[in-house]
Amino acid sequence: MNQHPHEPPTAEQGLRWANDLPPEILSIIAAKSGSAARYVTLRRVCKRWHQSLSMPPFLPLPSRQVPFLLVPPHGSDPPAPCPIGYAFPLPFSAPSQTAFFPLPQLQETLGCICVGSSHGWLISLSRDSALSLINPVTADSIHLPHLSSMDNTVLSFDKDSFPEYRLGNGIRVSWFSIVHRAVLSSHPIQDPGFTVLLFLSGLTECCFTWRNTCTRWHQHLHMPFLVEDVVFLNGAFAAIDLSTNLAIFDFRNLKTVLMITLQPLLEVMPKEAFLVESAGDLLLVLKWVNYGHSMIHKGAIKVFLIFSLENLDGVVELGAIEIGPLKNCVLFVGHGSSVCVKVDRFPCVEF
Repeated sequence: MNQHPHEPPTAEQGLRWANDLPPEILSIIAAKSGSAARYVTLRRVCKRWHQSLSMPPFLPLPSRQVPFLLVPPHGSDPPAPCPIGYAFPLPFSAPSQTAFFPLPQLQETLGCICVGSSHGWLISLSRDSALSLINPVTADSIHLPHLSSMDNTVLSFDKDSFPEYRLGNGIRVSWFSIVHRAVLSSHPIQDPGFTVLLFLSGLTECCFTWRNTCTRWHQHLHMPFLVEDVVFLNGAFAAIDLSTNLAIFDFRNLKTVLMITLQPLLEVMPKEAFLVESAGDLLLVLKWVNYGHSMIHKGAIKVFLIFSLENLDGVVELGAIEIGPLKNCVLFVGHGSSVCVKVDRFPCVEF
C-alpha cells in the first residue's frame, strides 16, 4: 500500500512489528518485565500479546487486591449501580505517578452493570441475565451461568422492553436491582476452585453458589437473613446484617449455615455495616449518619466504629471488642471488597 512519507502510520501498521515478533523473543521480554505494572502494560500492546501472555508464576498476584476506584465519565448519568467501563487509579503507582487511566473498551461490558467486586475482578450483569467476571486491567473474562437458568419456582425472567425478574413469592424486581450482593471466594486465576456467592433481592431465606467446574447455580436454604455485607474467611463466607447478627456459610459441610447473635453493640441501628478481613481476623465497621438540625446545610456527620470479632469457630455468643485508632493501617470499605493494608505498603495513600 502506498503511503505518503509524511503521513503517520495507521494503528494497524504501527503494531505490525508487535504481531510479527517471534514468540521466544516475546517470552524473554515478558520474563524481564520485573513488575506486575509493566507486565500488564505488555499484555495491552496488542491482541496477540494479550492472548500469548497469561499471568505467569513468577509474577504472583497479591492475595488481597486493593480496590480500584471507578469514576464515571464527565456528564454521564447511569442508573444505580454504576455501569462498568470508567477510569481508575492503578494501585501500584507511586504517589508522583498517581493518575487516572481510561479502562479498555471491553465488549463484554456494553449494556452491563457492576453488581460486585472481589480480588480486582468485577462481577457484571447484562439486561439478558448474563453474569460474567471481568478483570478491568487484563481484560480477562469468565462467563457464569445466566440468572435465567435458575429454577422457575425460585426465579423467572421476563424479557420485555424493560426486563425484570419474578421471584417465587410473586415479587417483581427490575433487572439492575436483582443482585443484592455478589462476592468471590478467591482470585479466579490463582485458585481454579474459586466459588461465586450470590444473594438476590427479595430472597432472604436462600443464597446461590457457583463453582468453577459447575454448569448451574446451586441453591442453599437458610434462616431469614438480610445480608448487609459478606466476605470469605478461613474457607467459609461470613455475612453480617444491620442488626449485627453474623452468619457463617460453610458450603463444605452438610450444615451450611451457622447463625450467631452478636452481643448488642449500640442501641441505634447503623446505616451501613462492613466486614473487613485483616491478617486472618475479622473486623466489623459500623457507620452511622447523624442528620442533626444544625448540620442540615453543612452535610451529614458520619461516625465509624470498628470492632474486632473473636471466636468464630461455632460459638453461639460472639464477642465484639471496640478497637482504637488504626494508626499505621488503612481501611478500604466497600460491600464485598473491603481490605485492610499497612500504610508503608501502600504509598499511594497520602494524609
